[in-house]
Amino acid sequence: DHHDAFRLAASGACDYLNIKLAKSGGLSIGLKIDAIAEAAGMRCMLGCMEETRLGLTAAAHLAAARPNITFLDLDGAFFLVEDPVTGGITYDGGEITLPEGPGLGADIPADYLEDLESISIT
Repeated sequence: DHHDAFRLAASGACDYLNIKLAKSGGLSIGLKIDAIAEAAGMRCMLGCMEETRLGLTAAAHLAAARPNITFLDLDGAFFLVEDPVTGGITYDGGEITLPEGPGLGADIPADYLEDLESISIT
């Protein structure tokens, strides 16, 4: 998270930070991590977990908005058996294209969500 990013930046332990939104806490924390890195003269990259194009589209939007993010590794949806997301980023070779329009430009159909089971971990 951004606390770890601050410690790494303050100690000079690395030259780059790899932001994974699914691990760090989402877009707002990703922005904080990038701001910390930029203030310390460090660059960032965006990585991912195995996740749908919903999360990957959010990450791509962050990268498009922050020039300090210079590398992307957003291939997590390639390993999924099923990616229910409609819209979202598209891939053409090594290029990622963001969708047009407001918001993320990605969604999960309601009928897909209705068929899922709920699991609560406490």
